[in-house]
Amino acid sequence: MTLFRGLLRRARSRPRTAVTVVTVLVLAGAAGTAELTVRGRVADRFATAAENRLGETPDVGLGSTPALWQLAQGVYPEVELEAAGASVNQFHGLDIDARLRDVRPGAGAVTVRSTTVDVGIGTESLTGDRLLRMNGTMAADPASGRLIVRAGPGGAVAVPLEPSLHGTSIEITPEQPTFNGNPLPEAMSEKITEKARRTVELADLPLELKPQRLTVTDDDLSLSLRGGPATLDA
Repeated sequence: MTLFRGLLRRARSRPRTAVTVVTVLVLAGAAGTAELTVRGRVADRFATAAENRLGETPDVGLGSTPALWQLAQGVYPEVELEAAGASVNQFHGLDIDARLRDVRPGAGAVTVRSTTVDVGIGTESLTGDRLLRMNGTMAADPASGRLIVRAGPGGAVAVPLEPSLHGTSIEITPEQPTFNGNPLPEAMSEKITEKARRTVELADLPLELKPQRLTVTDDDLSLSLRGGPATLDA
């Protein structure tokens, strides 16, 4: 009899266990749906705000912390923005990877504790009108840390350019031009280098960003910026 009573108790407990499991699954599914919905809506808001400054809609990441928790706390520990083909000031076709930390939306403003930004600057953004008038092209040469401008018939005229950071500006300094590998006469060299010389100001950047490092990569210039505490209009 004891055996039968035990079997009966287990049989009666199975429906209650099944109901509990189903309830947990339903709640988990509802929480998962709510998480996805909130994450999508918050990301859309950040993307819309950034689009007004970048001219492109970025992809937005909110990190591994549940968006529901971030929303409840009123702070987003890390917001990542990735945009291709963005435009900032006189630069166009930028590839931007930005990470904003401790983002706190408020009434009419958003505060950020710190920001890091890596920007790929295509050579076309550095060409300038003068170089275009020379019918020149520019290519990156990471081995020498230079940008090489080629102009004239068949690109026979080559002008190495050294990009460097000076405070809040990028300076493009031309070196000795050559024609088929041979130095050009001094008077002609001066005319060409004057057309190729350029200074690009990086003032008035958002998020208190300051340029830190500039390097020549296979395809473009890579610019790293860092920013401290900052406030943005919402």
